Amino acid sequence: MQDSYRELFLSESQEYLSNISNRLVKLESNPSDPESLNEIFRCVHTLKGMSATMGYERLTQLSHHMEDLLEELRGQKRKVTPEIMDVLFASVDVLSELVEDIKTNRESEINISAYISELEQIIHSDIPSASKAEAAFPRGKTSPVHPESIEFSEEELKAIRYAKSKGFNIFKINIRLVSDCLMKESRAFLIITNLKKIGEILKAVPPVEELEKGFFDFSFSVVLITREAQAVIRQEMMMISEVEGVYVNPVEVSAPVGPAANTPAHAYIKKIQSLRIPIERLDKIMNLIGELAIARIRLSQIVANIKEESLEEASVLLSSLISALQDEIMQTRLLPVAYILDTFPRMVRDMAKKEEKRIDLEIVGSDIELDRVILDEIGDPLVHLIRNSIDHGIESPQERKAVGKPPAGKLQILVSRQKGQISIEISDDGRGVEFDAVKNIALRKGLITQEEADGLDDKKVLDLISLPGFSTSEKITDISGRGVGLDAVKSKIESIGGRLDFTTNLGKGSTFILSLPFTLAIIKAMLVRVGKEVFAVPLINIRETIKVEKHDIKVLQNLEVIRVREEIIPVLRLDKEFVITISPEDKNRNALGEINSNQEDGRVPIVIVEFGKHSLGLVVSQVIGEQDIVVKPLTSLIKRTRGIAGATILGDGKVALILDIMSLK
Repeated sequence: MQDSYRELFLSESQEYLSNISNRLVKLESNPSDPESLNEIFRCVHTLKGMSATMGYERLTQLSHHMEDLLEELRGQKRKVTPEIMDVLFASVDVLSELVEDIKTNRESEINISAYISELEQIIHSDIPSASKAEAAFPRGKTSPVHPESIEFSEEELKAIRYAKSKGFNIFKINIRLVSDCLMKESRAFLIITNLKKIGEILKAVPPVEELEKGFFDFSFSVVLITREAQAVIRQEMMMISEVEGVYVNPVEVSAPVGPAANTPAHAYIKKIQSLRIPIERLDKIMNLIGELAIARIRLSQIVANIKEESLEEASVLLSSLISALQDEIMQTRLLPVAYILDTFPRMVRDMAKKEEKRIDLEIVGSDIELDRVILDEIGDPLVHLIRNSIDHGIESPQERKAVGKPPAGKLQILVSRQKGQISIEISDDGRGVEFDAVKNIALRKGLITQEEADGLDDKKVLDLISLPGFSTSEKITDISGRGVGLDAVKSKIESIGGRLDFTTNLGKGSTFILSLPFTLAIIKAMLVRVGKEVFAVPLINIRETIKVEKHDIKVLQNLEVIRVREEIIPVLRLDKEFVITISPEDKNRNALGEINSNQEDGRVPIVIVEFGKHSLGLVVSQVIGEQDIVVKPLTSLIKRTRGIAGATILGDGKVALILDIMSLK
């Protein structure tokens, strides 16, 4: 079996299983929803055919029995019940585990017989024998056993004549399956796939779409354009199991009246519209683009020093092309947030059932795209936050009724774009957080001292509930109560340049807000100089750059501030923050780091940055300019340094540190 087919099967089967789970959640909340039921049936049917084609027998058997039960639900032979939903959910979980075993190349230890037995008990309960037989072997539309003739359209006749003029053979192939073939649609799919390898299918009776759905008896016909001989085709088809007979005959058509047809033989071939590329190859291309961006910056600096007009023009053109290439590659890394959010309806359903709660989940903005690397990193944090809302936030139906709330709690995931960042809000309408209770728990667990507790206010609630080891759960469950969660969430979000915020309203609910960058690969930044050191400030955090007189920097309550258009903004001196010594010569360096005696003195460059609703002025020696930078990861030791988010390589080969604005506040 070729690896490419296996990878394609794994990718598509996981998509189908995710879709089945989400549709089952919808069907459970609305049992009369025919759209969800039909979609579930279609996905299970396709998964069964794919599994049979690949030879995964247990996947095929279980999905086949699921399909039988779904067919009865579609035919309204029985109604959707909680018991049926539980069996379907459990069967989907087993299918997912079987696919995971295939993915990891491990020998599966899952026993599917118990699940098949449950499905069969439901299928065979209270149904007459005739109906049972029909449920086990559903029939669709029929087609003749051996079509005597196939009618061709004018376009198809032109294609046949043209193909013959180029030396191709055109055959009508009649194929008959054995009468006890249980999964004829899977065999038809396999036959069609093999025929496409040796030629081009011009026509099928019934059409290919109906064959793959099983809408035929046990025989069908295909017209094939190929270079192969009759004997080769017959031999290839007879090698497929459950094929009883193959009849291959040449197609004869009359000569055209009038000019010969000019229609190309392959006009009917579908063009490839998309490709599947391994993640490893995509990441390698992204790394090469990053190195190319660094080389471009270096080349631009060299050209600026040479001052050759023709060379400058070529450099500008090259920069433009590299920028366009960079943008296109960045687009290939983007995936909709739905890639991870689509699994949450099923997860919320299962968690709510374990906690004996009723929860309505609403997801808004899941079509917004994020860098794949960031999506990989935020999956676990989002799961932690949802668990927190279900376990700690939303009350039981009895509690909610007692305080005048609807019995079903509301959990909302809202994704939006805000100032060059992505915001993800997880909010619930539960009990909220009582600050005094949280403070007392932190004191009792020894996470804070009494002196620290006395200096806290309710705005610091997130700092408390995200302390390592903090938990308000009195018992350990599969959902929470292990003393881990929010501290790991906060650390993970901050490690990718994001921020976690929290708001709560006692008795009305809580909201966690994740602010995330679009990408971690190549970002736009403002380069600034502090003494001899160069720092990169992410452009999405910069509001403006200004110069102020030294005497305009005031001291207010032991904090330096400036006034900008009636707004008081605190000031942070980067030389003091990072212990950088600035000599008199450093104060007069230009953008290239060269000493310039004519450099203006007395005015202080300040970069005003924003994080959330807060602003901060960064005092620097000089603003060098805007530049695309390639983000390089830091070692675990340096990563702990406050105010540093990463590093980048400049055009001259020197390293510049990237500021983490949110940790400087």
